[in-house]
Amino acid sequence: MARRGGDCAVNDGKRRKIAVVTGTRAEWGLLSPVCDAIVSRGDLALEVCAGGAHLLQPPVAEDRALHRAVFGEPPPFEPTIIWVESSGHRPHRFEMQRAGETGRLADAAALGRGVSALTEIFARLAPDIVVVLGDRIEAFAAASAASIGGIRVAHIHGGDRAEGVADEAMRHAITKLAHIHFAASAASAARIARLGEDAARIHLVGSPAVDGLGAIRPLSDHEYAELGAPDFVFLMHPVGRPDAEEEREAHAVLEALAARGRVTALAPNSDPGRNGIARAIEIVAERRRTHFRAFRHIERELFIALLKHPGVRAIVGNSSAGLIECAALGVRAVNIGSRQAGRERADNARDAASAWDGLAEALDTLDTLDSWRPSGRHPYLEAGASTRIAVILATCDFSVHGLAKRCTY
Repeated sequence: MARRGGDCAVNDGKRRKIAVVTGTRAEWGLLSPVCDAIVSRGDLALEVCAGGAHLLQPPVAEDRALHRAVFGEPPPFEPTIIWVESSGHRPHRFEMQRAGETGRLADAAALGRGVSALTEIFARLAPDIVVVLGDRIEAFAAASAASIGGIRVAHIHGGDRAEGVADEAMRHAITKLAHIHFAASAASAARIARLGEDAARIHLVGSPAVDGLGAIRPLSDHEYAELGAPDFVFLMHPVGRPDAEEEREAHAVLEALAARGRVTALAPNSDPGRNGIARAIEIVAERRRTHFRAFRHIERELFIALLKHPGVRAIVGNSSAGLIECAALGVRAVNIGSRQAGRERADNARDAASAWDGLAEALDTLDTLDSWRPSGRHPYLEAGASTRIAVILATCDFSVHGLAKRCTY
């Protein structure tokens, strides 16, 4: 059985060095409060490692397309690592993905670069624990470098299910590399145990995605208008299909939404197939100028404030935010396709198999809101996961969370 957060033996008082690794804008939104909780403790020292997709600059044409309706001119070309640096951290950078190189084999090559680069960083920093979150190649590279290199790995959001591109396999592979497990839900904790992990290593802490949500006020009506006053927020990531297939489905979803109200669209992540979704956003932005706004990135606090505005009827796409943050916020989510297949659902979500199968029915339920009023109940515990994680990082007994591991069956 998983331990509840904070139930660990106290260490000898030594200040432990914690290296937190981030590779994407969305992941940093969850890791940022964890970093704040680490910094707040006198018995922990924080080092942030940022790279991977954080260092990518989208092609000029794509940025112009995504911002044309918003700014009327080309935007500044800034990689998302600026969001890490603007939070007060001076991250150690590591290169993985390269501009213009896309696809599964390109990701495999990027993984190799990441393992090599992070190994050099860890050799310099000599951290006591490396913290990773989720299932992306950046987290897998960090967990591989640390675990093989003899450094303890702490994994947040292990045990979840979500198919993604290769997410399911990488998430569970990270679980087998990790020495400390921070499960976001009871079901995920049980799944980690069924993978053969010692129950003493598993800590049910909840999700840091829930932390701080209550402190964020909804947008004012003026701010809401500045972001397009959307009925729908569109956030859809690729699932590894060819660009043309990703474009076709994203275009169908966007047209269905634009026919029903105003849409604010966010750019997809950097997984294979993302260029197709970006093209669909460009095309619909051109055709539906008065009903459509597009942004490459919205800071997490602003994103949450947007979702909290009562004018937003639903988030539509396949982001985990629809099933985690929106579940806690009581915001309706229409989840499309297989990317989040297997992830736990709260009563805020409706599923559609594709843009052509189930989407119209899911959107139709928005017209009868009394029958779809999310409760705000969810499986990710109450806020405070980041503090619980920091307590365990500082106090857990290294003899219990040793480098040598044994399968329990």
